Amino acid sequence: MNSLYNLGSFKKRVKFLQKSQYWSEKKISSYQLSQLKKIFNHVKKNVPFYNEFFKKKNIRIEKLEDLRKFPIIDKKIIQKDYNQFLVKGVNKKKLIHRTTGGSTATPLTVWSDMNFQIKDKANTIHYMSVFNLNIFKDKSVRLYGDKIPKKLIEKKIYWKKEKNKLIMSCYHINRKTFRTYIKVLKNFKPKYIHTRASAIFPLAKYISEDNLNVNLNIKYIINDGEYLTLGQRTLIENSFNSKLINIYGHTEGALVGYPCNKTKKLHIMPQNGIIEILDKRGKKISKDGKKGEIVATGFNNYIFPLIRYKTGDIGVKSKNYCLCKRNYPMLTEVEGRIQDYIIDKKKNKIPLAPAIFNYNDMSWKGVQEFKILQKKIGIITVLLKLEQKSATEKKKLSKYIKLKIGQLLGKNFNVKTNVVEKLKKSKIGKYRYLDQKLKLNL
Repeated sequence: MNSLYNLGSFKKRVKFLQKSQYWSEKKISSYQLSQLKKIFNHVKKNVPFYNEFFKKKNIRIEKLEDLRKFPIIDKKIIQKDYNQFLVKGVNKKKLIHRTTGGSTATPLTVWSDMNFQIKDKANTIHYMSVFNLNIFKDKSVRLYGDKIPKKLIEKKIYWKKEKNKLIMSCYHINRKTFRTYIKVLKNFKPKYIHTRASAIFPLAKYISEDNLNVNLNIKYIINDGEYLTLGQRTLIENSFNSKLINIYGHTEGALVGYPCNKTKKLHIMPQNGIIEILDKRGKKISKDGKKGEIVATGFNNYIFPLIRYKTGDIGVKSKNYCLCKRNYPMLTEVEGRIQDYIIDKKKNKIPLAPAIFNYNDMSWKGVQEFKILQKKIGIITVLLKLEQKSATEKKKLSKYIKLKIGQLLGKNFNVKTNVVEKLKKSKIGKYRYLDQKLKLNL
């Protein structure tokens, strides 16, 4: 993959993204329409699902609003027959594939070619440059979900170095090891850390609990791959005394969003695809401050095109204006996934994150990891992996967690706790704080 960065097509794409970031709204719309027409002409001829859908329909794409002529799809529709969404005649052995984390219990395999990979990597180079970061030159730490060789782990070395990058295990951070992690970070002197919220959060939590002033001089913490709550952001930024940059993206690769030096709001890159924010009836949300499901149409993957694909993410629409002068569609925030809600006794959907990551009203001290499980309406179970404590201390802490979460969520929930030895992460290292077994709609 390293040779990809030397390709002329890669360098050309990076230059295009740099040049096009300040296009006018009119030029952006014109570009997006041309891309929509191209992908329409491609899929109706070469992708079985769309070939069948458009076969008996005399449809033309003349304006961006014509995107609504496409059917809305989701993971379950694709999973019924992957071949329906793969371009005809392709040799899978020559393709690249990656699988989503399965946080909604429905992991999806996404196929692509080198052309898609070039554009995907160019996106990273582009948004890093917005913050004057260079992945080739700057020293960095990756704390994400990578496995460290067993021979190093046996020596209590939970990291490995690759050129100007230090790759650290997120699986071995605990109260006994966290100070060693800090010492290694201090000696390595990275300019930024690339991480997931759940990977770096335990380290930030221990720093905060012990009131440490770590002085690591890390300029940025780049977070992606997971939903980030306000509570997590605040604790991470305060613990590391660093600015957190939250990137929106997904394995499917249809949308990419980043903040800028003027705002934390997400700028959705129009060069990669079209974003729609839809309500539960599938209608477009046009009012700023309203939330709906993010539906993505990607321009870059002609092997496995996703058009009007329901991401499962909930976005809050923002006015498309920023002092940075980029005329991009904007989101105030991504509020999590549909599956990040719990259902109370009255069948109301309640966002879980604001309660459990509310550090002003409760403390998770003594808890190494936790997960919320919901199988029945109005009942949640808090699974707790605790630090090494006596049976009496564990019982006391478990009782405290039950009481506090119960108070925060209110009388319409029955809260239970269960102390466990281990909590499972997804295959790609993601940690989900909620295991929602109920079937939810927006």
